[in-house]
Amino acid sequence: MKEDEDPERAGMRVEARMYLVIAGFLAVAFAIYLLASYEWAGVVLLLVGAVMGVFMGGYLERQARLRTDAAVAERPGGAGLEEELEGGEYLPHASVWPFGLGVGALFMANGLALGLWAVLPGAALMAGSVWGFARQSKHRD
Repeated sequence: MKEDEDPERAGMRVEARMYLVIAGFLAVAFAIYLLASYEWAGVVLLLVGAVMGVFMGGYLERQARLRTDAAVAERPGGAGLEEELEGGEYLPHASVWPFGLGVGALFMANGLALGLWAVLPGAALMAGSVWGFARQSKHRD
């Protein structure tokens, strides 16, 4: 890691490279599967996975580069990241609402196979969790 680069930007670069390596692996697997198989669903899925990995890796790399450029332009004196975070960002408190969202989404997804009786409680749980999470965020400290 460079001296003037903060850990968040370095983490974004690591994540970007990780996505690009996965995309490269999927591209090689795509080429091998295309030549060795006559089944098109796997070929398409491997290609889509590789393309999505390139998109995600490229996006993260671009964001890390933009943040680095903006940080250099804003702080020629080299002020620390701690000073930057003190007043500007809001992080929500620990909450049970994301768990409720996940369980509601699970019920709704199962409802696709099981029927409407599983979709309705899932939708109600998701709606209640969204309402609770928004209410909690609205009344933050």
